[in-house]
Amino acid sequence: MKIVRINVKTLKINYEEIPSNSKYYLLGARGLTSQIVLDEVPPKCNPFGPENKLILANGLLTGSPFPNSGRSSIGSKSPLTNGIKEANVGGRPSLMLAKYGIRALVFENISSELRILLVNESGIELLPGNEYKGLGNYKLHEKLRGKYGENIGIYSIGPAGEHKMKSASIAANDMEGYPSRQAARGGLGAIMGAKGIKAIIIVPTKESKVKMHDLKKFRETSTPFAKELADTKKVFSTFGTPLMMRPMSERQGIPTKNFRMGSFDRISEISGEKLHELVIARGGKKNLACSPYCVIRCSNLVVDENGDHITSSFEYETMALNGANLMIDDLDSLARIDHLCDDVGVDTIEFGGTIGVAMDCEKISWGDAKSVLTILDKEIRNNKDIGSLYGNGVKNIGEKLGAKRIPVVKGQGISAYDPRVFKGMGVTYATSPQGADHTSGAAIAGRVASQIKDYGELTENKGKLDLSYELQTYTAVLDSMGCCYFIGPSYENMEVIASAINAMYNFSLTREDVINIGKKIIKTEIEFNEKAGISADMNDVPEFLRNEPSDPSDLKYTFTKEELRDFWKKLDQ
Repeated sequence: MKIVRINVKTLKINYEEIPSNSKYYLLGARGLTSQIVLDEVPPKCNPFGPENKLILANGLLTGSPFPNSGRSSIGSKSPLTNGIKEANVGGRPSLMLAKYGIRALVFENISSELRILLVNESGIELLPGNEYKGLGNYKLHEKLRGKYGENIGIYSIGPAGEHKMKSASIAANDMEGYPSRQAARGGLGAIMGAKGIKAIIIVPTKESKVKMHDLKKFRETSTPFAKELADTKKVFSTFGTPLMMRPMSERQGIPTKNFRMGSFDRISEISGEKLHELVIARGGKKNLACSPYCVIRCSNLVVDENGDHITSSFEYETMALNGANLMIDDLDSLARIDHLCDDVGVDTIEFGGTIGVAMDCEKISWGDAKSVLTILDKEIRNNKDIGSLYGNGVKNIGEKLGAKRIPVVKGQGISAYDPRVFKGMGVTYATSPQGADHTSGAAIAGRVASQIKDYGELTENKGKLDLSYELQTYTAVLDSMGCCYFIGPSYENMEVIASAINAMYNFSLTREDVINIGKKIIKTEIEFNEKAGISADMNDVPEFLRNEPSDPSDLKYTFTKEELRDFWKKLDQ
């Protein structure tokens, strides 16, 4: 496997083999992006400057038939947090890139010229991209498929990325061909825009360069694990993450009215069950895979009354932050918000949090979906002043409007679980090196990190420091493998991962060795952040979450600042 370095200013492309004695050899995806950021990016550099790098990396298991292993990690210094950032994404292109024997693409320097990167059997080249300037992801992907073939893999940015807006995402095309999969968090689409890269195109290769030491032994692990996932996730496969809408509201922990409340009285209008009925009635699709070798198949495709595509991969976090949080109770409006976020290229979580602050400051009326759609389609797309206000994240708009309630941690908007109610998730938000990112250690209802430990009740502090610590560690492992965390960040599954890696690479890793990979990744990220000025003292949540009880649970955020500050000290134990 090799690392490919692309200097977007000089247009030079260099190839580096990863030898077996390299410290990068046992690093994939998030592990590799974070290590390169620490090694090569000055911690206090301008995220949009030439010293920052954008790394797109595959996991250690990507290219193998391991279930749900086709995800990419994209890493850089974040313009939102000013710290280290990794955002991962499914879709077609990760497996396709791995088959070329490429572990990572590293984009260096900056460019004011717009280009595309083409990967095919002839090699890798930078091509002029001005003809695609200003295009949304949907039109862009249509044009690229028409030119390079229907089966290509694509990573791309929309207008928000070109405008270097801090909530900009990076799109990957899904298995149906739509640009619905988003490496959304942290504003990395803006870094791709600073590099002048509009799209990365991967043409399918005829022969995979991914090597497998012992396929028979590998399948002895992967095949029963895949069957177990398919059997145990059937309800999830049918309804997907939107199934959580009603239960999260019933648990009084869904962000509502800019985190003033945790329950939405019109939740039945935007529930997962209602979405399922709508999709089936209109002839949409359910049980879709988000990437090759996905066996959980929790994605969907939503169409309108005429059967025309509105959006794909419509998920809980998008529905919660742009639905209950904004008091919008219409599924079609939410689906169109999701479509436009994907098209202009902004993070739906950051965007929903941004609009929530604006509504709280009376700049937009609660529930006004029409104005929200206009902001996306007219203001952000065309880089107008109002678009800049709404396209640069929750922290930006909160400071510009003088808001009293700004739901961010380390500069990144809080996701779709109220940390006053979801105590474990509240620890993850405060302590993750990534900022308020639920995917760093998703302590959702019912999730445990080990089947033999008691982590206490959902709304109690008991056990949640351990739960978040373990989930964050195991999730870092899964991220580095290129795996979806829905397969389960657990102590038990670390043994499965060890067996798969050993069969693929002829290693003899133990479960503890694999867990140490996760610990090392987090240590790397903390080290970069500390050098960037993001200290352990910043492991905290906004004061309003400590002072204002959520309605109707009457719960506040209750972990002490000392507990959060000292959270990662056990990494050295």
